[in-house]
Amino acid sequence: MAVVVQFLVRKFIDGLAEEGASELPFSTYFCDMRAELEKATISSSNADELRECMYELNNLLSQCRMLIDQTNTSSCFSLSKAWNSNKVKKRVVAVKRRVLQCVQHDPNGDAAALQEDSSTTGFSRWTTSWPEQSMIHGFDQQLSELEQKAFRNCSPGRLTGVGIVGMGGIGKTALAQLVFNSQQARGRYFPRIWVCLSRTACAAKDVRKEVLQSILMALGLEEEIVLSIDGGGTSLGDLESAVHEKLKGKRYLIVFDDVWKIDGWYADVVGPHNALPGSDQQSNFLALSLPKERGGVVVVTSRLEQAAEMMVGKSSVYRVQPLADRESSWAIFMDALSKARPALPKERRAIDLTTINNMKEEILETCSGLPSMAKAMADIFADRLSSPASTSSQELSLSGGIVK
Repeated sequence: MAVVVQFLVRKFIDGLAEEGASELPFSTYFCDMRAELEKATISSSNADELRECMYELNNLLSQCRMLIDQTNTSSCFSLSKAWNSNKVKKRVVAVKRRVLQCVQHDPNGDAAALQEDSSTTGFSRWTTSWPEQSMIHGFDQQLSELEQKAFRNCSPGRLTGVGIVGMGGIGKTALAQLVFNSQQARGRYFPRIWVCLSRTACAAKDVRKEVLQSILMALGLEEEIVLSIDGGGTSLGDLESAVHEKLKGKRYLIVFDDVWKIDGWYADVVGPHNALPGSDQQSNFLALSLPKERGGVVVVTSRLEQAAEMMVGKSSVYRVQPLADRESSWAIFMDALSKARPALPKERRAIDLTTINNMKEEILETCSGLPSMAKAMADIFADRLSSPASTSSQELSLSGGIVK
């Protein structure tokens, strides 16, 4: 695990230096994190969480580059661009909090320094409904079982719930993406909505507002219209009514991906509640915003089994297992490696596949059946292997915890 984290940390630091930190939006946050990461000690107690932080951090760095490009190509104010920039800032603040908690001895991290930004802290990881094809290997059996759970009952008057749970990197999101894009889902349900519910330090009311806004935008409402709907204060009634009205009379599928922490508002989303818009009860449950008359499916993914149980019920939970077929992990590794190679400079594309094949067992042992680990290992090899034909497996050994 340490080798993956070290690679991701170095990728972030190098990327920040290449871009020029002073030119980036939210550069102060990035520089603060770089300073802490450069002196951080990676251990078994923080490696797993820090790995997730670094995936998110490198993704945010890319998004900030896109924000710069958008600013340079247009001088006109855009509400859509302002909305996107604000969402990126929320995620940057959130991931900074998590990074500091990982690398500092103080379990509260830099809480005091971040307190003034707590109102803008938002989702710290972002996913979409489209699967990354290089990660899709070895899921056939688990996908079949999930589809049986999700599509077993299409009766009007109720929603079917499925909770996909398991450790980080095991493939929960990939399985949800496959269900979302399956032939059965496309043929039976419209609309299909993807909502990312990643870890957040926001007050609960801010998270609820973001969830409802995400649903409305997925349903096709313009961002300007969604932002004009009054969802502030203690009541979310206007947003909830809008969601209810847009979904009423439809058989829909919704994925709530990467749930970390929920409160009673999210409880029993597939339950019998079917209040009409304007009901005094409606602000108490997300379930009351989801009409049931035509039926539908709600899929939840989470590392926290209790969170999934709270939303869809204990009997609807599906526990994802590591890939049993080692060749599937190898296929993910090789696909990701092949995808990474074109991004390398020409002089570094001559990857010694013989050396890699000689290390197959060591690579698979490190991956431990986790798709995300296989992909991370491919990124490491694509970065470290270079043109010289003398590159040897000893020079690339993973057993010492670093790639030389």
